[in-house]
Amino acid sequence: MIKQLWRWRPNLFAQFFIGVAILLVPLALVVVVFLQALDKHMVNTQQMVLSSYQKNEQFNEFKQLFQSLERATLQNWVLQSEQLSEAVAQQWQKADTMLDSQISAADVFSEQSRWQELYATFSATRDELRNSQTQNAQLFVPLRQQINTHGQWLHEHTKKQVTHAQQALADLQQSFIHWLVALVPIVLLFGGGYLWRISSRLSYLSRVIGRLGKGDWDVDIKLTGAKELRELGQKLHWMQQQLQALEQQKDTFLRHVTHELKTPLASMVEGCDLLSEQVVGPINEQQQDVLELISQSTERLRAMIQSLLNYNAIRSRTANPRPCELADLKHQVLEHFADRLALAQQKVNWQCDKKLAMLRLDGELVQMILVQLLSNAIKFSPPGATITVAISQSKSEVELKVCDQGPGISKAEQERLFDAFFQGKAGKSSRLQGSGLGLSIVKECVDQLNGDINIHSVSPKGSCFTLHFNQ
Repeated sequence: MIKQLWRWRPNLFAQFFIGVAILLVPLALVVVVFLQALDKHMVNTQQMVLSSYQKNEQFNEFKQLFQSLERATLQNWVLQSEQLSEAVAQQWQKADTMLDSQISAADVFSEQSRWQELYATFSATRDELRNSQTQNAQLFVPLRQQINTHGQWLHEHTKKQVTHAQQALADLQQSFIHWLVALVPIVLLFGGGYLWRISSRLSYLSRVIGRLGKGDWDVDIKLTGAKELRELGQKLHWMQQQLQALEQQKDTFLRHVTHELKTPLASMVEGCDLLSEQVVGPINEQQQDVLELISQSTERLRAMIQSLLNYNAIRSRTANPRPCELADLKHQVLEHFADRLALAQQKVNWQCDKKLAMLRLDGELVQMILVQLLSNAIKFSPPGATITVAISQSKSEVELKVCDQGPGISKAEQERLFDAFFQGKAGKSSRLQGSGLGLSIVKECVDQLNGDINIHSVSPKGSCFTLHFNQ
């Protein structure tokens, strides 16, 4: 049972419901406890108010009875009426009974003591009036003072009870606020943790999809959590396998097609050469123009096929960090473009640190990068332009720059510049259209060398490609 609960993975709706329940239960519990305490406090307050009201009413009744008793006694001294004397005696007895009942009903010792003091003064006054040989109204003064003192005490006692009730209510409210303040961070922490848990998995999915979009088929897809997320991870893994299979099929197809095209293309080139050299017979000027057009087209087709071969070869190889002599690299690259540079009347300004004679990088990949970047620079720069190649080193980092004087690259095109087969407006309008694989090959080489590439382009002043590598 415990193992089943441990392995239980509810769906997102159930997780949301459980999370809301966990968040609301503590808050609801605090509110319920507060309401119960508030209800109890209100009941106690009502009882206190009712008790205070009854005590004040009984005291006022006793006070009025005393005042009536005092007046009746003074009148009886003047009138000497037996009927009035009997009424006075009954009032004294009623007052005695009332005080005795108040002493018995007192719920606290201090209140009982106060009533006992009043009763003692009352009894002393009554005895003095009975035993006194003279009719002296001053005998009522001590009892009157004691009644006033008791009234003041009763007023202060009621005031203290009200203050105590108010303080208890304030303490209850403060306690409720403290509990809320203590629970809110916990609730926010739990809610934030839940959102972070979901967000982290979605971020992981986003990273995986991004890597798949870049052709990284080795990414390990492991998605845990809710049922929907695990199913999504399984679908993503299935899509990864399908995309990888399609990519392999595409590479295989391109490899076979390019190899199959090389043989008939070689025959076409050889045939054009034989016709141009008039081996099979003389040709006129118009036929020579047609042959030149065919030769240019076959040369363009050969370059495209070679780009496809290079693209597949780069993607299927791994970098080999063997030292690369910069002098040899410069000689090979410039010799490769000697004819094109002469035809376009362009030149290459090769700048290199004097102390930097060797690169601890894969020489073939570096040469491929320079060949592709220089090929684009020559194609897009105007006749007579100067193309700059700069190689420098700072500590363990090598910086390579290739700057042309072409029309520049727009911001929108820069975002797709390294996509395979993508050609911008300048490439489509160029007199020498390429395959759209040159910069894709550059990006593959840079990735294999664990470097990065940046583009700075200002139209119409040209573009500058800056690459950084760690040796």
